[in-house]
Amino acid sequence: MWIEEQFSRLEHEGYAVTSESDYDYNCVAYAAGETDRWWSHLEESGYYWPDHASRTPLIQSLVEVFTGLGYEPCTDADDESGFQKVALYSKQGNWTHVAVQLPDGNWSSKLGLEEDIHHRTPESLTGESYGEVHCIMRRRRTL
Repeated sequence: MWIEEQFSRLEHEGYAVTSESDYDYNCVAYAAGETDRWWSHLEESGYYWPDHASRTPLIQSLVEVFTGLGYEPCTDADDESGFQKVALYSKQGNWTHVAVQLPDGNWSSKLGLEEDIHHRTPESLTGESYGEVHCIMRRRRTL
């Protein structure tokens, strides 16, 4: 399967595909709770990017996006009662991906134009495709 070819750790740690391919949204939108538009720093027609964030490919711009959504830096990806966490990924100083923690402590990701998956840890997706986890951020869960 293409997922295991791109993310070798998933084969060992396990994952579940939770949706079909969908071109309407990407990982940033998904982690922000939206599935009806693509979020990107690129200024192409139809792409959304919050006004409160710099419109650049730099990881700091993605940190600004999630800071503006109420997230703050935290020390680890462990499940923390009352908080939702996101993992921001970067490669060579540019952002590449966002994963969001589920209420059960596992993680979920929208893989570009492809499927959504559930995976055990943010590190499950590290490697050639997305680089490394740059930081973990958290905010209080809303009901």
